[in-house]
Amino acid sequence: MKLRYLPGLIAFVVVAACGKEQSLEGPYRSNVCDYAPYAEGSLFEYEQTGGTPADTIHYTLRASGDTSLNGEPYILLEDDATGGFSLFRCNGGEYMQLVDVSSLPNAPEEPVRTVYLRDDLPRGGSWTETLPLTVPGLGELALTLRYTIVEKGTVKVVLGKEYKDVIGVQMDVSMPPLVLPQVLSTSFFAKGVGLIQADTEEDTTRLKAYTIR
Repeated sequence: MKLRYLPGLIAFVVVAACGKEQSLEGPYRSNVCDYAPYAEGSLFEYEQTGGTPADTIHYTLRASGDTSLNGEPYILLEDDATGGFSLFRCNGGEYMQLVDVSSLPNAPEEPVRTVYLRDDLPRGGSWTETLPLTVPGLGELALTLRYTIVEKGTVKVVLGKEYKDVIGVQMDVSMPPLVLPQVLSTSFFAKGVGLIQADTEEDTTRLKAYTIR
């Protein structure tokens, strides 16, 4: 089974494109971002099931506090199982994450910033981002991420709990000639809660419990 989903995203995409897998979850500025309520001390307990062979992993994400980078405010989110972390922020309806992927094969040395959710778009709305990668034998290639709002304002039940005002985001990836267009993941975010479920072809991550400070 791949490493846990911490939204979305960019580390997951980079490694998936290189034949391995890893993943990451998403951001918040207190009382500003409805779909990522991460304030210092908030906890989110997740269960990831699936994989080959089938397995179940439980882990907790903790919002550890505010920090800044290049003058921009972020919040630090840590994974208690791996000790991994990412920086997150939200502004104007865009939910961003900043991830150091320099240790991954063929990945950029500088931290990668990506918008993995937009709560200002209607159902069917989409946006794209491009990540340059250097692939041995092929040179410089462009990894294209396409995000599409597939649900907006819906109700979703996860592990017996009903969540309202849910946004579903499908992420497609392509990098010709290595990776043809394909769906990589579909993530669901509930208003006032954040990520409640993330589906990939191999496994599903679900929110078990949470404490919001």
